[in-house]
Amino acid sequence: MKKILIHFVNGFCYSVAITTVIELIVMKMIGHVALLPEFAAHYENEVIAFCVQLLLIGVMSGVTSAGTILFELKRPGLLWQSVLFLLVMLAVWIPTACYLWGFHKYVASMISSLASIIVTYGICWGIQYRLCSRDVKEINQRLNQKEM
Repeated sequence: MKKILIHFVNGFCYSVAITTVIELIVMKMIGHVALLPEFAAHYENEVIAFCVQLLLIGVMSGVTSAGTILFELKRPGLLWQSVLFLLVMLAVWIPTACYLWGFHKYVASMISSLASIIVTYGICWGIQYRLCSRDVKEINQRLNQKEM
């Protein structure tokens, strides 16, 4: 449980920091906070809406980061770990993307959200695949050493 919490907090903090920097750059370029009008309408002002957006992006990234713990389970194989991780990710990303960016309404939002999901999943899966491959090589080397 401690590892899950550490992963969640790290993912949350990194994503909030990165999103804040990107939003500051965007604000400098366009002169205001970039928010979907339907989302911003739920809040008193842009600052509160932006803070809620940051919080939700942090939770989305925190869950993704915490979900990588599934790859550390020894019992299920990489296929099951991959499927479970994808389901956990999608369970948080899709509702969040619908609320924040109109994933279900706007083609541009759908494309950017799907690209983000695919890239994030791909990076996490790629790292875990390499770690799994390394573990298998180590096990095979140990078995070969015992046979000699």
